[in-house]
Amino acid sequence: MRMPNPVLLAAALLLPTAAAAAQAGAQSPQSQSPAPAPAPAPKIGEIDFGVRVNAISGDPARYQRLRDLRDGPTLDRLRYERDTDTWNVQAAMDHVGYRDQRYSSTFTRYGKVKASVEWNQIPLFYSIDTRTPFREESAGVFRLDDTLQAAIQNSLATTAAFVPASRLFELRSRRDIADLRLAYSVNPLLDLKFSFTSTARSGAQPWGTSFGQTNAVELPVPIDHRTNDLNVMAEWSTERAMARLAYDGSWFNNDVETLIWDNPLRLTDQAATPSQGRMALWPSSTAHTVSAAGSLALPARSRAFGYVSIGSWLQDQKLLPHTINTAIAPIPIARETAEAEARIVSMNYRVTSRPSSLVWLNGQFRLYDYDNRTPRFPVSQYARVDSGVATSLTGGSEPFGYTRHFVDVDASFTPLPFMALRAGYGREHDDRTFRFLEETTEHALRASVDSTGLSWGSVRLQYDHAIRTGEGLDEQALSDIGEQVSLRQFDISDRNRDRVTAIVQVAPFDTFGFNGSVGIGQETRPDAAFGLQDNDLRTFTVGFDATPRDTVLVGATYGFENYGTLQRSRQANPGVQFDDPTRDWSTDMSEDVHTLTASLELPQLSSRTAVRLAYDLVRSNAQYIYLLPPNSTLTPPQQLPSVRNHMQRATADVRYAINRRLALGIGYAYDQYDVENFAMSPGTLNSPVFSGFVNLMYQARPYDAHTGVARLIYGW
Repeated sequence: MRMPNPVLLAAALLLPTAAAAAQAGAQSPQSQSPAPAPAPAPKIGEIDFGVRVNAISGDPARYQRLRDLRDGPTLDRLRYERDTDTWNVQAAMDHVGYRDQRYSSTFTRYGKVKASVEWNQIPLFYSIDTRTPFREESAGVFRLDDTLQAAIQNSLATTAAFVPASRLFELRSRRDIADLRLAYSVNPLLDLKFSFTSTARSGAQPWGTSFGQTNAVELPVPIDHRTNDLNVMAEWSTERAMARLAYDGSWFNNDVETLIWDNPLRLTDQAATPSQGRMALWPSSTAHTVSAAGSLALPARSRAFGYVSIGSWLQDQKLLPHTINTAIAPIPIARETAEAEARIVSMNYRVTSRPSSLVWLNGQFRLYDYDNRTPRFPVSQYARVDSGVATSLTGGSEPFGYTRHFVDVDASFTPLPFMALRAGYGREHDDRTFRFLEETTEHALRASVDSTGLSWGSVRLQYDHAIRTGEGLDEQALSDIGEQVSLRQFDISDRNRDRVTAIVQVAPFDTFGFNGSVGIGQETRPDAAFGLQDNDLRTFTVGFDATPRDTVLVGATYGFENYGTLQRSRQANPGVQFDDPTRDWSTDMSEDVHTLTASLELPQLSSRTAVRLAYDLVRSNAQYIYLLPPNSTLTPPQQLPSVRNHMQRATADVRYAINRRLALGIGYAYDQYDVENFAMSPGTLNSPVFSGFVNLMYQARPYDAHTGVARLIYGW
């Protein structure tokens, strides 16, 4: 999608002003005698423009990850509004001419029409200095130099020969989002609504491929796809009832459907080693949903709400052959296209009631049925990473599906003013197809004490307890595919969960407020010998806001979070090792996160000057510890260094009013990011080519950035 011309788009955004004025004029009554001239409609506008200068050391791509902060002139903000007794027009522009620019306009005719249009660009800057020896022959087709491939195949060279041939390039992608919305009030009871959103994404992103564990390849996979979403809705409402009918459609189209890449180790095909690999990328698909919703006021200050939707997900992309390796005899496929289809039925029914001032009741039932209607795709043999024929352990695809039932009830009792005792119960039951547990049921209990509206503040204490258990486990199915029968997948394994949270807000004075919270959570999986065992968290926050004077606002918040997990595994090949407990090992992960935010605002440092200072800090440290049992026969592991992510940002902004319409603004920002990641550090990825890995050198690197902005703000 091409970038719009900012001047033409600005004119288009302001067109509703002229249209609204013409509409008002066309509807004015005719009269023989001239009417007195009306007072001019109030106009409000503001433009913020200037220049930005950066001094960046380190990784500029990570600094500008989702934004565009290049040096140069800026039209950072433009606002326009015109308002009358019958209609209102607003237009806005942000970051004009840059990769993260945004344009929007809204027209409202009070009580009748509201229309809006928006264009929003969101960049994603991966790296400024990625490298690859691959060249993109066409969209999604990556080739290596044939001469170098032949030399490596014939043992005349190693993959190090690709290093001089590696080219330097920037790795980026961008989303372009166009959003159109219209709401029309037919009469006081009936509203019609329409929205259309088109999201295009282009560029490239890192992508991993492989010919096996000792021959991995990383590529800048091209991105060229678009998603169009449509919503049409009719809503009828009164004080006692509401009814809504809606249609939602989504169309996803990908113009790069297949990825093909050369093998760094071989130029010609042989049965055990292909010269190239191939994989399917995101398939084009559609989704259609029809829904109905309604609510009705009931006696005893009660209301009932219901929602039902039926959807269809469709995907019929042409299937790729089993292999691109010409040395492997073609393997027949059961059908030419995916013929993928799923029927989605969703329901939600809720009743709320407040029969007295002391009691509040709420009950709801939800159903989500994912009916996978894709025909089974039988497979007896397949090509494994294009490097040989293997027998399928499952006999083909397994169309996963599930039905989820959820019942939840809540009650609140207020025995004393400003105090509420709450209790709730929830039950979630899932029926699944083609999963190792056919059914899971989770029972959840919660209780809380709330004290609000007190002269000094509020307090809340809540406890949650949940138990999930499964039925219908077939351990033989795990054995048939070569898995440990004691393995439990984390999303369906038996699980016990307990959480306690407390929140306190204190305002002893009108000029001072204090808040704090504490949270403790623990998850255990008692039936899982392998896989995720425990998942714990601890959180703590404390903060304050103060206004010692009308012209001074200050606040700060500190937060601490700790996350811990324990996972168990077994390093074993089929045979005697498979059931040997002395080959067990586990991973104990712990992460601490510290956050600090502080701000000081002086909106009237003087009659013409306003100042704002802010500081943000995030410090994260994660440690992975590999553990062995006392009788282990494995080689003691070499512990990895901790993963560290430290980020801080300090900003200062001063605004000086030259006169009633014109102001001068000066801003400064300091950003620092410090990272140590053993998997993506420059010390690890110090070359685009290793003996078994051709990579993009997409690294995690620190940066320091100083940004200064000088601007003029003109209002009218």
